[in-house]
Amino acid sequence: MRNSMTNALAILLLVSVSAASADTLMTFEEFLGYDTTPISTFYSGISFQSGYAGSDWVARDGATGNYNVSSWPSGTVLGSGGEYWIYGLVSATTALDYTGNDGVIAFDNKDAAYVELGYSSYGPLYLEAYDTSNTLLDSASGPANLRYVNGNASGPGTLRVDAPAGQYISYLYIHDTGNYWTVDNIRTDASGIVMNPIPAPGAVLLGGIGVSLVTWLRRRKTL
Repeated sequence: MRNSMTNALAILLLVSVSAASADTLMTFEEFLGYDTTPISTFYSGISFQSGYAGSDWVARDGATGNYNVSSWPSGTVLGSGGEYWIYGLVSATTALDYTGNDGVIAFDNKDAAYVELGYSSYGPLYLEAYDTSNTLLDSASGPANLRYVNGNASGPGTLRVDAPAGQYISYLYIHDTGNYWTVDNIRTDASGIVMNPIPAPGAVLLGGIGVSLVTWLRRRKTL
């Protein structure tokens, strides 16, 4: 009897570990040293798309000192003011220093049961989950939570959306009313998400120059 219970517990633990290991956590720390790099190019299985405002999702490297952010949990002020909380050193946004106050996160396999993320925002932030038919499945919102302006000493806030039983999240829409926010530590059980290798900074620069040159030559040829 004792052996049977031990085996049952071992199986239950294995299933729990397997289920947990299926989740993906995106911290964006891989983009350290790659400030303002568009992030969608370096992921498979998930795409970070511009919203109605048309601003790209980019990595914000707080270690540059260029942003008004503080690192959690250390509390270190990384840039002037240190108002916006981020985990570690890097976060992702369409809006930290732009007026592009919205964005879309889409899952290729359209099979997420939940998504959870950390955020810091100048105004209330809204997270909406939709299925393939553009039906709203769940929504969450959080208040402005700046470090000094709002007296928030507890780090990033958390937003989570869950699909009803038997349904799945195809994409998320995130937006605010203040035009300044950033998100970090996105966790989900959506399948097929892979972080692709990021080329050396010089290669990224050369790639951009190459694209610009080809575009210029094509335009010159048509003139």
